[in-house]
Amino acid sequence: MVIKVLVENTAISEDYGSIHGLSLFVETENHRLLFDLGPDQLLLENAEKMGVKIEDIDTVVISHGHNDHGGALGLFLQHNRRAKVYVHTGAFDRHFSEASGLYRDIGLDASLAAHKQIVLTEGNLELDRELTLIAGIRERELYPQSNRNLYTEVNGKKLPDDFSHEQSLLIREGENRVLLAGCAHCGIVNILSRANRDMGESVTHVIGGFHIRKDKSVQLVQGLAARLREYDIQYFTCHCTGQDQYALLREEMKEQIRYVSAGTVLRI
Repeated sequence: MVIKVLVENTAISEDYGSIHGLSLFVETENHRLLFDLGPDQLLLENAEKMGVKIEDIDTVVISHGHNDHGGALGLFLQHNRRAKVYVHTGAFDRHFSEASGLYRDIGLDASLAAHKQIVLTEGNLELDRELTLIAGIRERELYPQSNRNLYTEVNGKKLPDDFSHEQSLLIREGENRVLLAGCAHCGIVNILSRANRDMGESVTHVIGGFHIRKDKSVQLVQGLAARLREYDIQYFTCHCTGQDQYALLREEMKEQIRYVSAGTVLRI
């Protein structure tokens, strides 16, 4: 399995652009897929530099309804007319970030929900023997405090987001079980528990953000590190984890965790 980081907040060199967002290209035995698309045309620019042909993508998974993960959806659909794009039905609801009483729209383009390539999902969904979507996480162990300023709109009212529109992707290849989590708003520990316990898998690798970038509690980050160390898993984190928080995780977890940036290539 080859995984290329196309969009991330940072880049491995000046050869690649960077922006607040995430997009991962994954090549498996049966698929060339994208997990998230980032916010804009940087997806196309870095994909070309990394030898990824957008027109060859057969599957897209958008992890949740925020534009830093799916803002480039319309652009992708202009360049690819074959891929199925799996989006949770709630991802096209309106979503907001709040600061000082002001609400900023951070949602997806709802007009794309009816596009013929869009497949609306709910709950866990096995796409084939390699790919399974994981959703509907209700547990709240080590729930990211950075979620506190995120809202969704229900019947015209802005309510705290419960992230029922979030989905992760489990990829099976040989002995490997690779879990991709866009922001892990529902808590990476809870998503792992669903995959390992409820789905009977043994995750070997995790790639994604942990959404603790704004969490200032050293104890919270150390607690997360302690829980993640309980698993025999190699972690690759990025995006909304935050550099300071990653440094704390790295201090506790050593080689068990690495940071990945735009331009990174992983071979698993």
